[in-house]
This record gives sequence, C-alpha cells and structure tokens, in this order.
Amino acid sequence: MLILLIVEPSSNSSKSYIIYHPLSGQCVRVNNNNELELGDCEWASKWNQEGEQIKLVGNGTYIEAISDGSQVKVSNDCKSKQSFWKTLSATNLHLGTLDEQGQNLCLQRESPTSPKIVTKRCICIDDNPACLDDPQSQWFQLVTTNV
Repeated sequence: MLILLIVEPSSNSSKSYIIYHPLSGQCVRVNNNNELELGDCEWASKWNQEGEQIKLVGNGTYIEAISDGSQVKVSNDCKSKQSFWKTLSATNLHLGTLDEQGQNLCLQRESPTSPKIVTKRCICIDDNPACLDDPQSQWFQLVTTNV
C-alpha cells in the first residue's frame, strides 16, 4: 500500500481532502470533461466537505451521481439528491448517495484497467458475512491534506 505524506505540520495552507482509492493506490481527479477518474495522487483534485456534499476546491462544483452504471461528474447543481454523499458500512470506506428509487449507489472504479469512476449499487455495506462479493473496487476514503 502507498503511504502518502498528506499533512505537513509546518504548512500554513488550509486543509482540504483528497479522495483515495486504497485498492489501486490512486486518487480521484477531475478530467477535462468534468468526469471523475483515478490517477497519480500527485495530481489529485482537492475537495471540501460541506455537510453531505463534496465540493471541488476552487470552482464551486459538487460530485454528482447520474444513475447506476454512469460515470460520475462534477456539477453546479447542489440541490440534486444525487449530490449528497455519506460514508456507508462499518469500515466507512463506501461513499454513497441515493438514486431516484431510494437505493444506495456507491462510487466504484469501472474496471481494473479503466481510470473511470462510476456509480453502482453498493455491495457488502451491511457487513453481512454471507456477502461473497468483493467490495474493494468501491472503497474510497476522504483523506485530509494541507500540501
């Protein structure tokens, strides 16, 4: 696992977050199409958490889910139900939102060979030992940084 220096004690910079994907060791960034993707943590986008919304530092857009299986984007729509996120599961490693039917959608890496981040129905969030799916593609952490 990659260890990141994410908080510099002597820094005067304000604190924000990066979104880290433990399985890949990569971080979330916003591409030129306003879509979320994984990449080198050196180029990670910085985020602020405002209540249950995750806002991109510097431009006023929020992470927004569209539907199950769609690529995640940033949007100016801060009133959409799909722009409200919370950590789910006992591990606090799932970032989820509700779709229009009230089902939990989680951030998920599209595939091991793709940097795209999509939303999919959350798996194994109830910590049920009978769940045989591997939830690691859906594990994302908000990590505090000031560098």
